[in-house]
Amino acid sequence: MREWLAKLKTKTGGKLAETVFIILLIAVAALILFTSLGGKEGEESEGSYARQTEKRLAAVLSQIEGAGEVEVFLTVRSEGELVVATETTEHADGSVTTSPVLSGGEPIVLEECLPAVTGVLIVAEGADDLSVRFNLLEAAASVLDINQSLIKVYTKGGSQLL
Repeated sequence: MREWLAKLKTKTGGKLAETVFIILLIAVAALILFTSLGGKEGEESEGSYARQTEKRLAAVLSQIEGAGEVEVFLTVRSEGELVVATETTEHADGSVTTSPVLSGGEPIVLEECLPAVTGVLIVAEGADDLSVRFNLLEAAASVLDINQSLIKVYTKGGSQLL
């Protein structure tokens, strides 16, 4: 290591500190850029799943006879999960390593688990009618595959209904 540093110092004309500083600066800038891009992508995917589901569910529920204008708000527990293919290798020294199976440089995804829905709020103009209220509740529970106890239905501008 000392030999390498000595060679580097002679090649840089004694400006080792400056060279190391520039290399570290470039590495830090690359790390900041990489993490900021990666973080935004994850945040958008979680938010977009819930927001897209809200929009689609509101559009479908508003088609129920008597429902009128419908708004939906979802809460989710997590971002979801990707299950990737892995391979396990046992080495001669007895150690075991598990690594993802890659195809084209990307891990092979076996399963994508969507975020778990933990609550649904439905606000509809026609929710004061009991049959509309029940239909909204039943449709949302069915589409989201959740228990009806996680869903609350309110009349727009009114009181709690279910």
